[in-house]
Amino acid sequence: MIAVAAAPGTSAAVVGDRSAPLTLGIKLGYSAGQFVDGVVNNALSVFLLFYVTAVCGLPGALAGAALSIGIIVDAVMDPAIGALSDGWRSRFGRRLPFMLAGLIPIAVTFVLIFTLPSGLGHGMLFAWLSVLSITLRVSTSLFILPYQAVGAELSDNYAERSSIMTWRWGMGMIGAVIAVVLGFGVFLAGHDGLSRRAAYPPYACVLAGILLIGGLVAARTVYAARGRLHAPSEDIGWLGARMLRGILEVFHNRSFRILFIGALLFFIALGTNASLGLHVNTFFWHLTGPQTQLVTIALFGGLLGGAPLAGPLLARMEKATVLMIGMGGLLVAQGAPVILRLLHWLPLAGEPLALLLAGFMFLGGALMAAAAIAFSSMMADAADEHEHLFGERREGLYFAAWAFASKAATGAGALISGVVLQAIHFPTNLAEQGGTSALLPERTVDMLALFYGPGSALLFFAALLTNLFYRLDSKAHAAIMVDLVERRSAIANAVSLKCI
Repeated sequence: MIAVAAAPGTSAAVVGDRSAPLTLGIKLGYSAGQFVDGVVNNALSVFLLFYVTAVCGLPGALAGAALSIGIIVDAVMDPAIGALSDGWRSRFGRRLPFMLAGLIPIAVTFVLIFTLPSGLGHGMLFAWLSVLSITLRVSTSLFILPYQAVGAELSDNYAERSSIMTWRWGMGMIGAVIAVVLGFGVFLAGHDGLSRRAAYPPYACVLAGILLIGGLVAARTVYAARGRLHAPSEDIGWLGARMLRGILEVFHNRSFRILFIGALLFFIALGTNASLGLHVNTFFWHLTGPQTQLVTIALFGGLLGGAPLAGPLLARMEKATVLMIGMGGLLVAQGAPVILRLLHWLPLAGEPLALLLAGFMFLGGALMAAAAIAFSSMMADAADEHEHLFGERREGLYFAAWAFASKAATGAGALISGVVLQAIHFPTNLAEQGGTSALLPERTVDMLALFYGPGSALLFFAALLTNLFYRLDSKAHAAIMVDLVERRSAIANAVSLKCI
């Protein structure tokens, strides 16, 4: 066995600690932090645009712009947050100070964004919503990015890491389900519950308490496990210059460019679809609150159920093939029901319709999970290819790019949705027209559904076509790994000779 000394500028790990098995308590305590992401992102994606436009009366284009501004600013900040937390030095470690700095602002701004003041003009309401959107999104990243980095540091064991990620994924999905169930089933339940302005602040307060508890439990666990974590990296050069060099380098990798463009298209489609979902369920499908809750929870059930599906598929097929199967199935699940209804081939209504839509959503969620898992694995393969091509490991920037694509494209999806709502003349004074019972013009409702279903499906199709150009298959990756093993062995031998 070759002993390899750490190269200058790299972080050292407490190898003994990080090789020891993790207790279930540490896994659960750490995973509780994913409640923050699960609660915040899903409450915002399901309820916020509806609350801002249909309840508070902000025009769709302004609402979409305010929400997208927050996401885009946050996306730009991600590389800086990740790089700063990599090199931060404190007696609490490098990640924990960022987690604690973000947690309280998350809880406060989450409540404020669902407690928008009445009586403001459109301009002032837009400005206030923009400030809250930016603060909430950046604060969430301040907690989430260092928190998720800890998950890769807690253990060096391959199977143990998979266990950590499984618990974290599960906690995030539980947080998402809690946000949806408390919304549809408790605070926003009943006749015109979604259009009751006074119901949103207590809903936000309860969720803020839940995410705050989860975040504090995770922070306590990270502090207790600080001996297992990496020491800070040595900073070389100015932070901005290092980030710029790395970004330019990763975009020279063809595989990365394909994955990045595909991710942008994929997340724009998801953002558009999610932002318009509540509008479509209410005014196109005419679902009740409990029926909408069933359809929404079915999606999260699919996201949970899709993880076991991905394993057998990836064992038998290329990762790019699994990704395209997932995207293709998601395309059908999102677009087919709306097209069938617009063609008058889907006459179902009420509970039977809700059950059918729930089935489509479960299928779409399962395929989305399989696609996301395949995509993450492909990004790791592309990072190996990057080392093969450029001699540098850039996993941090690769996955920061994934976060950037997700957030920027989600912001673009919210902006597109807001513009669509304004273009089709969706009413901003819905409460005065009867709330969720209002009768809207047939053309408005049909156009809403057209952009929600077939429109987002076309973006999924464009993402699928983009990934057809991906060429890093298992055979190519195996050849890359042979080269990397030879290089690393040569470097290890050279270091060993210097130490003699």
